[in-house]
Amino acid sequence: MTFRSRTQHLTRQALLFVLIPLAAYFLIFCGLSYPLITRFSTHFFIDDGDGFTNVWNVWWINKAVTELHQNPWNTTYLHFPHGTSLLGHTMNPFNGFLAIPLLRVFSFVRAFNICIIFAFVMGGLTAFWLAYYLSRSYSGALVAGFIFTFCSYHFAHAAGHMQLASLEWIPLFILAWYVLMTRPSIRVGIGAALALFLVVLCDYYYFFYCVITAMLVYGWKALRAKKPFFGFGRSHLAPLLGFTATALLTSGPLVASLFLLNRRDPMFGAHPASWFSLDLPSLIIPGGHWRFAAWSDFYWSKLPGNINESSVHMGLALVFVLFYVWIKRRNVRMESLRLWFALIAVFIVLSLGPVLQLGGKTVPWAKLPYALLEAVFPPLKLSGVPVRMMIIPMLAAAVVLAAGFKDVFGMTPGRRRLAAVLVAFMVFEYLPKPMYSTRVPTPAYVEALKRLPGGGAVIDQVASPPYAVYYQTIHEKPMAFGYIARVPGSVERRNARIAQLITDHEWGVLGRSYHFRYLVAAGPLLSSSPQGALKIVFDDEKIRIYEIK
Repeated sequence: MTFRSRTQHLTRQALLFVLIPLAAYFLIFCGLSYPLITRFSTHFFIDDGDGFTNVWNVWWINKAVTELHQNPWNTTYLHFPHGTSLLGHTMNPFNGFLAIPLLRVFSFVRAFNICIIFAFVMGGLTAFWLAYYLSRSYSGALVAGFIFTFCSYHFAHAAGHMQLASLEWIPLFILAWYVLMTRPSIRVGIGAALALFLVVLCDYYYFFYCVITAMLVYGWKALRAKKPFFGFGRSHLAPLLGFTATALLTSGPLVASLFLLNRRDPMFGAHPASWFSLDLPSLIIPGGHWRFAAWSDFYWSKLPGNINESSVHMGLALVFVLFYVWIKRRNVRMESLRLWFALIAVFIVLSLGPVLQLGGKTVPWAKLPYALLEAVFPPLKLSGVPVRMMIIPMLAAAVVLAAGFKDVFGMTPGRRRLAAVLVAFMVFEYLPKPMYSTRVPTPAYVEALKRLPGGGAVIDQVASPPYAVYYQTIHEKPMAFGYIARVPGSVERRNARIAQLITDHEWGVLGRSYHFRYLVAAGPLLSSSPQGALKIVFDDEKIRIYEIK
């Protein structure tokens, strides 16, 4: 092959397998979320609750790495003065690292929104790669990418759970691991470990789901080879060692540090699994994040937890495709078809949580495998959100659809028309309600804090916890307390001491011993105490900033 022909081939491959899918998913995202894209430069693509924590995450990674030159997994900017570990926090450092170069070119709002868009577009692309590799159906793989990245689960979590919206590396790891099992090489093993590292930099849940998936894929390969220890054979041993060594050097320290921290200093903030488990009918009944959610309000409004967790429906069209492909499975030439059906089944069962739930009511006698998984792997109790495992069935179902489009629905003109109707109905079922966007005017007291000299920390008794961490990205001063996902027990105990000092107006102790410099408060004028003086440095008749002397 000449240089010119090789260049033409690479250009064509890049066009077909990168640029066209990226452009398609970007345009679909803009269409499904419209008019969100018109606010790209002015609004954060998040809500004003947990979403503000993600704004803080991106700000903190950039500040820690580029200004403070410190480990971003620890901070004294929150829970001052002792600080806290952020290992248990949903920090999704991947997006923070991605934003660092973006912030050199774009405003903070634009850089943040690019990270959100990247998660959707790249999620579609990596799912497309996985589906195409297994099915060799280009159109089917494009639809598979659509199903995965534009499912209700993704839109539901985009508002406040940036770490869960960042699902783009799951398909890439599973693809690399599948290739490692079927066509092993050291290079693929290292690539799979690096992909897994990208997963854990987004979310611990997804890391755990990928590990379970890897074990199931290994088991599938062992059954087919009739060799349970095939990984120790000549062809697989070196590649698996390459994977293991690379994973231990990359993901290993982060995961091990989390487990050790939780063992040494147990964290608070876990969710009750019974509140956040899959309610079985929600597989086909659209949830609260559907464009026409009022039509299904009779069902999803009765579910425990919240609509951000319960909106996980696959949809009637996709479920029909799964059943139809299973019935016609003899016509499907994808050798791993049963594997993907097994992944769908296993993860749906695990998503159901410890006890079966139907229509918002538990069935006490119907104990499920998730309870056993918690007993075997106690750290799982730190999560307590089984329903999030539904992201793996969505991906596996997308792969099955891609195979079915080529070998089942592509066999006759009538079936191709049926496939087109099913895709149109899927689009209807997946139409999301308008995505959140938030633009918060900066209060005068926050601007004043920004201008005041540093050398101390802030006690903000005015802003709610989510708003307080967002305002810190503006005034950039350390602060008492902080809104993070998992708080070590020792931090909670120290916070209780500081809260009591504030209640008792022990300004001198807070200033001299704890190095707080500013107090933000509303309401009646606060007076100095014998132990410490307060000086008003800002007053807009509603909110005052006191300097603690």
